Amino acid sequence: MPFLDDIGPGDERRSPSLATFATVADQVERMVMTNLAWAAVLAPGVVALAFTGLPGWLRVALGLVSATALPPATAVVYGVAASACRGQHVDLGLAAELLRELWLPALRTLAPLYGTFGVLVWAAWAASAAGLTPLVTVLTLAVLVWSVCGTYWGPLFAADPGLPPVRLAAESVRLVWQAPERALVTWLLVGLCVLVGVVTIAGVALIVPVLVAVAQTHRLRDLHSVVSTPPAR
Repeated sequence: MPFLDDIGPGDERRSPSLATFATVADQVERMVMTNLAWAAVLAPGVVALAFTGLPGWLRVALGLVSATALPPATAVVYGVAASACRGQHVDLGLAAELLRELWLPALRTLAPLYGTFGVLVWAAWAASAAGLTPLVTVLTLAVLVWSVCGTYWGPLFAADPGLPPVRLAAESVRLVWQAPERALVTWLLVGLCVLVGVVTIAGVALIVPVLVAVAQTHRLRDLHSVVSTPPAR
């Protein structure tokens, strides 16, 4: 099939950015359904934030439900993205299989990495509220660096769910150091997608997270790191 030619050997003739939109367009309905399932995980947390009149214990419980379910849901998104980038058709059966396989590794690996990012963002906000300008500068830089390195967390996890979080983070840093310009291009593309999603609101629920996962996966494939230099355990 022409699509398989584009996603397989044809990747060498197509930039990761163009390959991203081609991959999503080829299975747009399935990608939207995957994204809607991911967004549903956020619903309890959004309710907890939006409805301040709810009892405190209920808001905490709703927040914990979303926080606990988000890493496995994100892992499924990256697993689906990896399959789609290989030219495979994705469906509910694949998503269910990925959830069974990845929910525990996601809690062990992805949760600490994304959790650290969340802590850095919160610390920068708290420092800003306290008027600690030098600390805000340092924390903002840390957030930016951590987010650039985060370009490869999901795709590396999908390629090897057994990779410990420290090793995964180290491999991400190595990839950024190896080709910083490529990481920055993908980081900017991701930032643009997130910005559009935030402005339109519906974009986050419909397609943005899946689009981000596919873009990051194609970037990793572009570097051939999983095949040529697999991360050490």
